[in-house]
Amino acid sequence: MDAKRKRAANPESSSPAESKCLVAQLPHGLILDILSRLPIKSLFSCKLVCKTWLHLISDPHFAKLHLSKSSTAILIRDVCFRSTELLSTQFVEEVHDKTVDVEKMRFVPNTNLPDTEFHVINSCKGLLCLDGKSKGNFNQMIYVCNPILGEYVIIPVFEKLRKWEQYFALGFSSVSNQYKVLQTYFPDRPYVNQCRAEVYTVGTGQWRSIGNAPFSLDHLDANAFLHDSVHWIDYSPENDGFICAFDFGFEHFKRLALPIDSQKLHGFRDHAISCVGVLKAWLFVAFDVCSEWGDLEIWVMEEYGIKESWSKKFVVDFISYQPLFTLGSGKILMFQRHQCIVCYDPKSKSIQDTGISQGMECIGVTAYTPSFVSLQDIAKGEELKSVDEDDELEAFTNIKGIYQGQAVFENGHCALTYQQFP
Repeated sequence: MDAKRKRAANPESSSPAESKCLVAQLPHGLILDILSRLPIKSLFSCKLVCKTWLHLISDPHFAKLHLSKSSTAILIRDVCFRSTELLSTQFVEEVHDKTVDVEKMRFVPNTNLPDTEFHVINSCKGLLCLDGKSKGNFNQMIYVCNPILGEYVIIPVFEKLRKWEQYFALGFSSVSNQYKVLQTYFPDRPYVNQCRAEVYTVGTGQWRSIGNAPFSLDHLDANAFLHDSVHWIDYSPENDGFICAFDFGFEHFKRLALPIDSQKLHGFRDHAISCVGVLKAWLFVAFDVCSEWGDLEIWVMEEYGIKESWSKKFVVDFISYQPLFTLGSGKILMFQRHQCIVCYDPKSKSIQDTGISQGMECIGVTAYTPSFVSLQDIAKGEELKSVDEDDELEAFTNIKGIYQGQAVFENGHCALTYQQFP
C-alpha cells in the first residue's frame, strides 16, 4: 500500500508503459480537444508519437476542429526572390497576449508546392490559391493547395475564347461545406463589354457560368474573407462609396456601403481608400487621410452589412500601412507595403518594427490559417498531387523551418531573436 501511495505521489517515477496507459485511458473527445489546441509545429511531432495520434490528427473531423481554433498567421514572400525555392516565407503566429512566435518556413516545389512559377492570389480556411503556368505549358493554371500537407490540385482555365482582365479568388461556402474558386473576366468578342463570372467547386472538375457580373474582381488585400464572402475595392466610378464582395454560399455579388460618402471620397479628395480586410470578426476599411502629417483611419463594421454600424476605431499617425490582424493584447500587426511588418499599439499610439521581414528587399504578405484540411477529403474525383508517405517526415522538416524565434512586445518595446536549428 505504501509503495502504491509513493508512486501516486511521485508521477515522475511511473514507467513509460504506465504513462502510455494513462494517456490511452483519457476520453477520445478530450484527447481530440487537447490536440486541436496545439500549434502546427507541435502537431508535426505529435503525428510521430504513435499510430493512434497519427490517425486522430489525419481525421477530417480533427482538421475541422483544429481549423476552428487555429490562429491567423501570415505568409511573407520576398517578391524579388529568384530561385528554385519559389516561396520563401516566415510563419508568424500569436502564442500569448504579449508574445508572437516567429518561424521561417520554406515551401519547396515538388515537396510542398507545384513545380511552377506562380503568385499567391489569396488564402481561405487553411488553403492557398495560386496562379501560375506549368513548365512547358503556357496555359494559365489555378492551383488550390495545402502547403502544410504538401497537397494540391490543378484547376485548368480552358481558353475556349480569349478572355481579358481575368481575376480569381478562393472562397468557402458554409452552406454546402465546399471550397470554391470564383473567376471574373471580359470575353474577347465584338461589341461585348459585359463582365462574366464562373464558379469552380473544388471536387467537381468543371467551371459553371453564373451569368453576368455587376463588377469585376480585382487585387485582393491580405486578409479579406469574412461571412462566406471575399471583399475588395473597385475603383471604377460606378462603385464609388462601396466595398465589392462575392458570397460563395449563395453565389451572388453584393455591395457594402462605405462609412464615408463618395462625394467626400472623390470630390474633396481628403480621404483615399487604402485597403479592406478583417480585424477580429469585423470587416474593416482603412483610409489614407490627407492632413498636415498624413493619418490612417481604420473603420470597422460592427454589424455586418449595416452601414450605420460603421465605427472609427483607430487613427494611426502614419499612412501607407495595411492592418493584418489583431493580437490578443489588442495590438495590431500591420504591413508597410512592400517593406516591413510592424506592430501598432492603439493605447500608446506607437509603432514598433518587429524585424520579421529583416533582410528582404520587397515583400508581399498574405494572411493564412495553417491547417490539416486535406484535399483528399474535399477534392475527391480530382487528380491530387501530394508528397509520398516516405517523404512526409522530410516535408514536415522543411515546413518546420530553418529558424525560429520570438518577438516579445512589452512596455512598448520589441525584442526579436532568432535561433538556428542544428
